[in-house]
Amino acid sequence: MGTVKIGLIQFFSITLLFELGTALVVNLGMAAGRDAWLSILIGCAGGIGLFAGYAYLYRKYPGLPFTAYTRKLLGKYIGTPVGLIYVIFYINLAARDLRDGSTMLAMATMHNTPLFILSMLMILSSAYVLHKGVEVLTRTSMVFLILVLLIGIFSTLMLMFSGSINLNRLLPMLENGVEPVIRSVLHQNYMFPFGEMIAFTMLMPFLSNVKKGPWVIAGAMLVSALMLSFTMALNISVLGADIVERSPLPLMPTISKISISDFIQRVDIFVVMVLIIGVFFKISVFFAAALIGISDLFGIPYRKMLYPCTLIILFISMLDARSFTEHLDEGGKLLYTVYPLFMIAIPAVLILISVLKSYFSASRPG
Repeated sequence: MGTVKIGLIQFFSITLLFELGTALVVNLGMAAGRDAWLSILIGCAGGIGLFAGYAYLYRKYPGLPFTAYTRKLLGKYIGTPVGLIYVIFYINLAARDLRDGSTMLAMATMHNTPLFILSMLMILSSAYVLHKGVEVLTRTSMVFLILVLLIGIFSTLMLMFSGSINLNRLLPMLENGVEPVIRSVLHQNYMFPFGEMIAFTMLMPFLSNVKKGPWVIAGAMLVSALMLSFTMALNISVLGADIVERSPLPLMPTISKISISDFIQRVDIFVVMVLIIGVFFKISVFFAAALIGISDLFGIPYRKMLYPCTLIILFISMLDARSFTEHLDEGGKLLYTVYPLFMIAIPAVLILISVLKSYFSASRPG
């Protein structure tokens, strides 16, 4: 995999699809009520701040994944266990997204299909593409991004023509002050989905352009935030904040409001398509990050670990929680308890050590 180089456009498209992921169809940021769209934008600002730290490490060590930074900066005996913990973290995130995707799909359309079957089909499709290579995954993302954008444009126009949008439902802004917005940002929005860009520290060594790459990825994060914010504003203006807050998949009832002269109806299948595409790329990126980490730490070709990891992710997703409600509650707590350790604390320590090393090596007389 070391010889693979991925273009900027491919990286932009896979970053955008990764960030949209499941966030596009769920009630993201609804702790802020009708100001959810605002909390997403503020969360993106925090997420780009975190990514700036990851980009700093990448520019210092452009040919190395995150698991290699840990060994280089913390030493073999501390860095290797830390890198291994990150591999476990990526596998867990892939499993959680697999559970999210399969459960949402069952709730949306396939009510009588066993969850295990849906999960197995999803993770096997991801494993198949990764077996072909990370570059194939990124090229595939370009095709599916065009499809997602076309669905978004069509759905928005149809909602406008059907007269379902009432912008007054977004008013008044900041009715309860800024506190709910800030609480939503701190508890969810800067971590999900923007903090999850920690996974890209494993893919960035494959960037074809070291200088422009991080800017392109940050640009994709910003575009995704604008799209997510617009989608939440659209949901609220069609359904109202109360219904969006109670609905686990608010985009589904929003799109189902499309009805033009009894001719264009029942287009909520588009939401299912967007959900499947988003979940596929989100799982695949975390899966790829874990495989690259295993290959880097143990020197094992990543394809040898592909199917064992497939089984591990599948069974962790099935054993994750007894119900979807428990799964969501657990995920909500992890966002502000465990995830900051991986997404803020450990990278901050690595950045600090890197800065100190650079300072002392520069000040040392030649």
